[in-house]
Amino acid sequence: MTILDVDNLNSYYGKSHVIYDLNINIGSGEIVSIVGRNGVGKTTILKSIMSLVEKRNSKITFKGLDITNFPPYKISKIGIGFVPDKGGVFLDLTVEENLRLAFRKGGYNYEEIIELFPEMKPLLKRKGGHLSGGERRLVGISRALLMSQDVLLIDEPSEGLAPSIVKEIANVLLELKKKGISILFADQNVEFILEISDKIYIVDNGQIKAKGCRGDITRELLERHISI
Repeated sequence: MTILDVDNLNSYYGKSHVIYDLNINIGSGEIVSIVGRNGVGKTTILKSIMSLVEKRNSKITFKGLDITNFPPYKISKIGIGFVPDKGGVFLDLTVEENLRLAFRKGGYNYEEIIELFPEMKPLLKRKGGHLSGGERRLVGISRALLMSQDVLLIDEPSEGLAPSIVKEIANVLLELKKKGISILFADQNVEFILEISDKIYIVDNGQIKAKGCRGDITRELLERHISI
């Protein structure tokens, strides 16, 4: 069952048209990736869904509800969470404070998050500005879950991380999939993309150049669209 439909997305920065007639759909409990080199529009697509970037003549539907013109806070409130590059944590707050600020009735509770990500327990008193990149991403994902989200939009979850941390992030996302949470992420790490994606959309110059299930998209095609 489709949970999020992005139809005919056209996004703009001022007068600059950056995303062209783009269509993406995400099923319930599905992991979908947006792939492409830097500057092709991956982050803009995620921000457009969250109404953080202007869009025109577009339609975005969540669980059958037209949310095209919803403000960001309302999109978050109905069940779509956005985890920006590097997690978007509050740097002057501790991990515990970051998590407790995000709690919303109906989502995971604080204790469940610590059980899901036990590696965060020794970090609870550490400030966000003192976390590694991988730790910030885990905090960002945790905050979204605490806000009771059915869909997570994650920007560059593997960027700049050691292979062991990338593997940990992959395991976390696969575990969330088992729990029925849908994930749309943008990334450039071929191994990571092939390991966890159910569907892959390759983007270049603001347009989809190829799409398909993981088995339909070859490593060579991915590498061709990611390499500079």
